[in-house]
Amino acid sequence: MERQVAELTREFFQAKLRLTPQSVEVRAKADLLVVSVRGFLAPAERAMMDSPETRSPIEEYYRRLFDQLGPLLRAGVREAAGCSLLEFQTLLNLSEDECLFVLTMRHQNTEGLPCPTVPSALKSAE
Repeated sequence: MERQVAELTREFFQAKLRLTPQSVEVRAKADLLVVSVRGFLAPAERAMMDSPETRSPIEEYYRRLFDQLGPLLRAGVREAAGCSLLEFQTLLNLSEDECLFVLTMRHQNTEGLPCPTVPSALKSAE
């Protein structure tokens, strides 16, 4: 699932920003999935991060843009892991040229009730 979410995120950046971020890392633990993206700002945008007047509109632009990633990841998580996405949060740190997407998932048992699970990749690591 982590690989599929990373690929969806890369594809989103390529389609919307016409660039490939320097790195996309995905970590899963229990019902959380954290997607870390670094190195996606244009050089001119990086230069504008020093001033609050120019930083604010860029942050707003990326917040709105990244809101569009939520539905894509929701579908990807459902397809890859068979679970629903309860919450999608975007945390921007544009002065460091990075953002985090925090996804809270709900795994379901056969009765449709929430049940805690640990992804198989984490079980083998423990």
